[in-house]
Amino acid sequence: MDEHTTRLGQAIQAAREAKRPRLTQPQAAAQLGVSRTTVQNIERGQFSKVTPTVREYARLVGMPDGAVDAIMAGRPVRALHVVDEPDEQQEESAQLGELGLSPAVEYELRQGQTLENMVIPLGPNESDGHLIVALQGGKDLSPEQIARIAARFSKVRPRLQSLAKADEVAD
Repeated sequence: MDEHTTRLGQAIQAAREAKRPRLTQPQAAAQLGVSRTTVQNIERGQFSKVTPTVREYARLVGMPDGAVDAIMAGRPVRALHVVDEPDEQQEESAQLGELGLSPAVEYELRQGQTLENMVIPLGPNESDGHLIVALQGGKDLSPEQIARIAARFSKVRPRLQSLAKADEVAD
């Protein structure tokens, strides 16, 4: 287990948890034809190499082709889409306010690169709302810097994910 397998496992878990309709670990295991323990080990990053089962699990949760290899290479993945080179024309065409976010949030999102993101459901139903988390880094980060940021985020991720598991949500 290393930082890349941990990051890949976390990305697969986040994609599974964001999938609608919801996909549980037992359901994923049944669809993959493996045990729930295997699914748990993949999500924890407890594997030494990317196997066909890991790739199949990534496809099952909706990760695009290339995402597994990008994560293992330490490259960022934006909204479960592999980031190769930014499309400057697309970036220039997006205007502040177009996303419906506050100007401060849009400004921050445009200042760096999105390294990772996750959607955390705030209840069992789609209408219960979601918390959207975006991990940002500077525009010109080295793979080592990205790995350090991802390692810090991996310590915070369980606390964020626990929000979805809370029995009661405070109003």
